[in-house]
Amino acid sequence: MKKIFLIIWADPKFYQTLIFLSQKFSKNKFEVYIICRNLSNFKDVIKKVNFGKNVRLLKSPNFLNSKFNFLNYVIFNFYIIIHLILKNPKNVIYFNKKALLNILFARIFKKKTKFIYHNFDFDLLSSAKSLGERLLIRLEFYCSKKCNYLIFPSKERSKLFKKHSKNIYSKYYYFMNCFPKKFIIKNSIKFKKFLISNKLQTKKIICHLGSIGPNHFLEEIIESFKFINDKFVLVIAGSSINHFGDYLKKKIEIYNLNKKIYIIEDVSNNYWFEILQRSNLGLCFYKQTSLSHKYMAGTSQKFNNYLLFNLPMIVNDNFDFNRFRKNYDIFEMADAKYPKKIAQKIDKLFYKKARYKKIKKNMKKVFDKELNFETQFDRSYKHIL
Repeated sequence: MKKIFLIIWADPKFYQTLIFLSQKFSKNKFEVYIICRNLSNFKDVIKKVNFGKNVRLLKSPNFLNSKFNFLNYVIFNFYIIIHLILKNPKNVIYFNKKALLNILFARIFKKKTKFIYHNFDFDLLSSAKSLGERLLIRLEFYCSKKCNYLIFPSKERSKLFKKHSKNIYSKYYYFMNCFPKKFIIKNSIKFKKFLISNKLQTKKIICHLGSIGPNHFLEEIIESFKFINDKFVLVIAGSSINHFGDYLKKKIEIYNLNKKIYIIEDVSNNYWFEILQRSNLGLCFYKQTSLSHKYMAGTSQKFNNYLLFNLPMIVNDNFDFNRFRKNYDIFEMADAKYPKKIAQKIDKLFYKKARYKKIKKNMKKVFDKELNFETQFDRSYKHIL
């Protein structure tokens, strides 16, 4: 049985594409090893995840307190090398730059191994705020040249990486973060109980799922509900970054919107999917503060969650989404800097029922034909492996 390593300096449960890849490799008779950072001392929100059969999760030893991340990172790299030598995989996939840096050592011991860099997010030197960040970006560019293949979540990001890294040695592919066509959803009734207890059964549910942080226009979304009638409620669900959820709750109180906006933190996967099932519209906004946020069309996990559930969405009115819409008419756009414009777009989409139905029809067609895991896999890993 062929062996393959999936390596990430993070919790793999939070990376949908990694999970689906692990399942796919397992079905294709690979012996899969996921080597990851040990985060057992952190709260486990997601709980159980199915990575597939013949899959072993190897957590790096965590001898030191989380404050000493660098020392744990050094241990992580030694741990990878030991398993590379002992298990001798034919293929190694590094996810994101902190895993990729390991290739500086891995290439010494494994000359014939096929190395793949699957990047979810990268920055350019122009956006670096410190000398340390600049060094990491330069190291990422340098290490990528030691890989046989590079994979990015969009074609545009792969072009930018090639231009700025000057890496002409590796082969480039792109793999959008899509769900499998036959993705199995486990039932939950937790959100149903939430709706009943708050007497919201007759309301239209607008949802924003994902990170609860400062770069998603959440303040503007909340303010927009001052201009939306009472038949709509907003549900913001996900993991709060640096207590940003508490900050938003104060704004909700100031605007007197406690009966129209609800924040649900630390939701499990089943709860997350139930919210999607019971929602009527999804919001997908990104402030243009980083390279990844400028190129989220078809790539955003939020976007692909809405697509899986055939849930019409409103996205950023920016260059990337405008270009994407020429090929895939599956959303409406709004200038999220202005709360009134968000409110107007929500009202308009529900008023124009024919447009709402057309978006749902288009989403179903696009998901079945192209924006699904199977198609993305066939365009990339099928050629590589």
